[in-house]
Amino acid sequence: MMQPIIDFLIQLGWIGLLIGVAFEALSIPIPSSFFIVFYGYMLKPGLLEIFLIGLLITGVYIIFSFVPYWLSIKFEDKLKSKISKKKMKKAMNWIDKYGDWSIALGRIFGMGYIAFIGGFCKIKPMKYALLTFIGVYPLAVLFVYLGTLGNIKAINGMINHVSWWAGGIILIIAVIIFGMKYLRKRNRMAHEQQ
Repeated sequence: MMQPIIDFLIQLGWIGLLIGVAFEALSIPIPSSFFIVFYGYMLKPGLLEIFLIGLLITGVYIIFSFVPYWLSIKFEDKLKSKISKKKMKKAMNWIDKYGDWSIALGRIFGMGYIAFIGGFCKIKPMKYALLTFIGVYPLAVLFVYLGTLGNIKAINGMINHVSWWAGGIILIIAVIIFGMKYLRKRNRMAHEQQ
């Protein structure tokens, strides 16, 4: 079953990788992580090349993720009615909880529709691009590297767990930071009342 897909990707070469990444960035539900791991396996890049390929992948992702971002600004009302209420509520809760950093976190968790939310929330384009970079680049480098290790099936299974571990770590850090801010604010208010 995988062989026809692998053969097709081999025929496409680099363009196949970039098309897969572009589709995911457009919020089309295609897991580009498979493409990235596969091309890491196929190309066997060295350390510097891994980082450069990560930059290329991230650049393509940023460029194409601006399509849903701009569409959400231009057609906000129409698009909001098309997105499921459950997904919209989940994304808005993320924005409320983590602010603009939700864009980077959304990339880590594979929430492609976060691009629409970025537009709805009117996040400035440069900030949106930077947050997308922060969320995509480390994963792109990681997935290319994992591909160089060789066992595609084992690696693909591992990818499903990596996002949750990374997200869990980020969530723990965020809880600690927000907890410390909350405690400082509460202590400051208590001292002011005395």
